[in-house]
Amino acid sequence: MKKLILMLNLFWFIQAKAQVNSDSSSNSKVMQELVVKGIQTSKKNPIPFTSITSKQLATMYYGVDVPTLIQRSPSVNAYSDNGTGIGYSFFRLRGMDQTRINTTINGIPVNDPENQGVFFHNFADLLSGTEEIQIQRGVGTSTIGTSSFGGSVAITLKNLSQTPHANLVLGIGSFGSSRISAEVQTGLLGNKWMVYSRIGQVKTNGYRDNSAAQVQSYQFSIGRMGEKSILRFNFFGGNTQNELAYLGIDKATLQSNRKLNPFVNNESDAFKQFFNQIQYSLNISKHASLTTSAYYVRGAAPKFQFLFPSVWGYGFDFFNMSPTSYALNGTDTLFSPGDVMTSYQLDQRLLGAFIQYAYIHKKVEFYAGIHANRFSSMHYMNVLWANSVPTGIFPEHLVYSNTGVKSEQSAFIKLNYKLSQKLAVFGDVQIRNASFKYSSQQMKYRWNDGKVDDMSWTFLNPRLGGRYELNSQHSLNGFIGFSKREPTRFDYFQDDFAPRDIKQNEIKPEQVVDIELSYQIDLKRVQGSVNLFSMNFSNQIIGTGALNNFGYAITGNVAKSVRRGLEIDLKAKLNKSLSVWYNGVFSSNSIQSLNQIFFNTDQNLSQTITFQNTTLLLSPKTMQNVGINGNWLKDLLFADAAFRFVGAQFLDNTENSLGKIPSYHAIDFSFGLNLKKWFPTHAGMIQFRVNNALNNLYSPAGSMSGMNTIDNAGNRGQTPLFMPTATRNYFVTLTFQL
Repeated sequence: MKKLILMLNLFWFIQAKAQVNSDSSSNSKVMQELVVKGIQTSKKNPIPFTSITSKQLATMYYGVDVPTLIQRSPSVNAYSDNGTGIGYSFFRLRGMDQTRINTTINGIPVNDPENQGVFFHNFADLLSGTEEIQIQRGVGTSTIGTSSFGGSVAITLKNLSQTPHANLVLGIGSFGSSRISAEVQTGLLGNKWMVYSRIGQVKTNGYRDNSAAQVQSYQFSIGRMGEKSILRFNFFGGNTQNELAYLGIDKATLQSNRKLNPFVNNESDAFKQFFNQIQYSLNISKHASLTTSAYYVRGAAPKFQFLFPSVWGYGFDFFNMSPTSYALNGTDTLFSPGDVMTSYQLDQRLLGAFIQYAYIHKKVEFYAGIHANRFSSMHYMNVLWANSVPTGIFPEHLVYSNTGVKSEQSAFIKLNYKLSQKLAVFGDVQIRNASFKYSSQQMKYRWNDGKVDDMSWTFLNPRLGGRYELNSQHSLNGFIGFSKREPTRFDYFQDDFAPRDIKQNEIKPEQVVDIELSYQIDLKRVQGSVNLFSMNFSNQIIGTGALNNFGYAITGNVAKSVRRGLEIDLKAKLNKSLSVWYNGVFSSNSIQSLNQIFFNTDQNLSQTITFQNTTLLLSPKTMQNVGINGNWLKDLLFADAAFRFVGAQFLDNTENSLGKIPSYHAIDFSFGLNLKKWFPTHAGMIQFRVNNALNNLYSPAGSMSGMNTIDNAGNRGQTPLFMPTATRNYFVTLTFQL
């Protein structure tokens, strides 16, 4: 905490010293983007990445969350709970889920520090106000927040503009989906100030039953320009309301009623997340710059309403209703409350700051930065009602209440140095410390939670690489990176409270050695890369295929595992009007040796079965994307078609054939008309989208439910559950410049 206070004081000192230079500047865009330059990569570095620009977002984005939009990028696979891409949405990068992917917005870490998940739906429609999305694959460069393990996603907010404009966006589509967004750029005011503001709403009834979602969002930025500096304040966030739909359906139901949602008792939630940032960028000299930023994030879940059905067998003891058995009809037994409706809630605060220094001159590109934050999260659950409550037990009581505190400090230096006209070397090293403390409140009716160790981890994560330019059009890259990261709160608890005493060494930190070799081409008509990767893991923390009551994966360590493959990413311009693009991955994702514990129902005892070289769950061996873009009559008409193929996946790590998701493919179309010919002073466009145009019935993800049992004949007790994606659907968007 002392480091954080010191950084904040330094931030204000730098700002005060630079206020003498308060004239307008023509390089405001460059200075605004300095806040993310230290954690982004570029073509100069030997790291595979994909960037989606604001120009591309203007035609690609129609209201879906980030995972659905970026699934055209190499090695990305996405799905949404309700099947539409609007609402709770998730993605995997090289087979790894979002808890293993570092995500930032303008340098603010977005991963929940305790559980390291990301819920893009909490600030849906942020892409309306986004300048760029950069997706790094593999370990990548050092960043802010949780370690970039499988990759990173860096979102940059829209730059403040010196030119005024205002936009209104209206959209409507299938399944009651709609979008409205209004934004205003004031331009330069008084030669010093610029203001950007946006409000919006995205909602849908969902493809699946009882799976509606809606978000009201906002974004506001104000900047003050100096001759060599810019001071900017950013405020953005959202208020969400959702019907829960994170459970899949079995194969028979998928074929007979694929829209079914197992949640039928008004299981729903609400979440609020508000981001507040102050950033200051200063050009110290022609070649050096300094950026400081402080941020405060407030999150709250006022409701996560969940029904525990009586068939699950929970007694009153579980819900704090009794520490002992109850006598029922003269028999001493654990009294069951029947159905119990609960409400799970969160109250979160994240305070942090970072400072970055950059020096770029001739052969040298150098970055250094330090970062610290403190996160506190209160978790609690109430019983709303139960079918039967013992005398003297207050029905709407607190089930549990606990607080987790996570702190982090990190520092990095990066250097790209050009040794010769053709050869450049890259080095990057980060030191990162994280700590976690847990405390719980003694409940009136229930025993206290288990004791949890105060935990602390310190990691050194180095990277090294080089780039060799054969000529101006062809280059070779090599990279090796090491990353280590701590387990999450859910990895330890597998629940929202500590059900037993927890020791730090119960779960080992996971680590990876990532090797990347690539060839890049940059011709007049063809650009792209071919990349070979080998990610070798020790103690990788992986999902078992099962989910807990909150939809989080149940996880555990595996000693040795690998993810290896070939990634191709190419774009070609056929003529003035037509372009084609292709990206694909061919990979092998396996566990060297897995000891899986089952309960043998015939022998009435635990049984361990060892599996060798099995495929990691939800890690398809191949994913292919092919697209074509057309633009005619001086940007008056445009069209886009994209084909996507995803290979077969398994829902657990044992290659259980019953839990196999078949390969699938889909085609999306988009057609647009620029309205500038008819409204020259109010430029706009109308766009018509067709998603899943072939009306294919497929599932991109799923999980395993039930007891992990087996009999002597090898029959499993778990049931595979599949997440259905929407059938053919449409969306129409009208954008109008006011």
